[in-house]
Amino acid sequence: MKRLVFVASHVGYPMDRTPLGGGAMVGLQLVRHWHPDASWSLTVLGSGPQTPVGGCDYHRLAGRPKGLVDLGELDYARFCRDFEAETTDWILERGKDYPPRDTVIVVNDVSEGPALAKLAEAGYPILSIWHVDVVDYFNKLYLRRIVAPERLTRLHERMRGAADWILPDVLNLVFEKQRETVYYSKRMVVPSRAMADTLMRCYGGLIGREELERRIVVVPWGVWSGPPGPADENRAAELREYYEMTEATTVLMTLSRISPEKGVHLLLEALRLLEANGEIAGKDIRLFICGEPAFMMGQAYGRKVRAAAAKLRQVKVVFPGYLDAAAKRAYFRLGDLFISPSIHESYGLNVVEAMHAGLPVLASDHYGVRDTLPPDAGRLVHYPTPKKAPPLLAAALMDMLSDRGKLKKMGETARAAAAAMPFSAAADAVGLAARGLLN
Repeated sequence: MKRLVFVASHVGYPMDRTPLGGGAMVGLQLVRHWHPDASWSLTVLGSGPQTPVGGCDYHRLAGRPKGLVDLGELDYARFCRDFEAETTDWILERGKDYPPRDTVIVVNDVSEGPALAKLAEAGYPILSIWHVDVVDYFNKLYLRRIVAPERLTRLHERMRGAADWILPDVLNLVFEKQRETVYYSKRMVVPSRAMADTLMRCYGGLIGREELERRIVVVPWGVWSGPPGPADENRAAELREYYEMTEATTVLMTLSRISPEKGVHLLLEALRLLEANGEIAGKDIRLFICGEPAFMMGQAYGRKVRAAAAKLRQVKVVFPGYLDAAAKRAYFRLGDLFISPSIHESYGLNVVEAMHAGLPVLASDHYGVRDTLPPDAGRLVHYPTPKKAPPLLAAALMDMLSDRGKLKKMGETARAAAAAMPFSAAADAVGLAARGLLN
């Protein structure tokens, strides 16, 4: 019997009310897709308190009593190290039950993954799923993109050879764990061509460009939700009445975990500029900021976002909180335009979900959206720097809102594009890549 051990630190939490982000949701959906397949044995290692799918062989490791979403940087780093140690030990101690010749290890995270060097030395083939290029994320959020990510990885490569150079553990989780994942993964699943290109620039010299290219598989995740039904429209009608919306109301939406990389503050500043310039005077505009603060800087950032929203005088900003699947479908039916102002986004599941709901998209020119958003389904805005983003967003926003008929056609194109990207195809592709490592 072939075996797949799926190591996913953010699996095991109630995703209808836990803002853990796209990687956690993809992990859950992969388990749901793979579990019924009787041709192999699936084991899941996560940190959450509940089995992700009924009857699944699930083991909770390194669990935190209060969960993960409110952990600060140092506490989250400790969790990563605990999960690394416990998952590595769990697998190695069960070598007889999970022999390397019949078992593939699929890792759903980079910084939160097991010690891949030890597993590879024991003979286990490893497939890693990349939801975040951690070095690129760190560069954009903490270093303000002062240097290219490939320069950072080259600098790290030189420094790691110095015997007296010791990085803080938080930085080791960024640089060393990512390097280890590249080096020991027989296959690397990434959600966009742009991420693949960045990894090639950063690590082409580590194992050779041809070998790295051979290991990388680009798999956009697509969508798993079904089309909206009558219940969704009924709920949407109730929301329109509750928020006192009319046919003249223009509804802007953004939906994500509320954290600095999502760029919500840039959108709010863009709207402030439009108010100051008088460009939206007399218009009934609502902005729905859907989601909850989570992880490390999330709580402080959430307060910053609410303070910025309170300064707007014409645009009414609504914070509906975290939306489960049913609520998400209803809120999407309110929208005229979905906005993804992220500073960093590895893929953008929320963008594809909005497209699937028939919404045109205004997005920063981040990784995944380049592969998923057709030119006639929305518009991309390139940020030379985050400080220059608000006026660029403001100009693009006004241009898109100036033609409601064109907006509707964009939404129809977006819906068709998303319908052609079923998640089942992505899950099958990852499963096929994993099986290929056991042949």
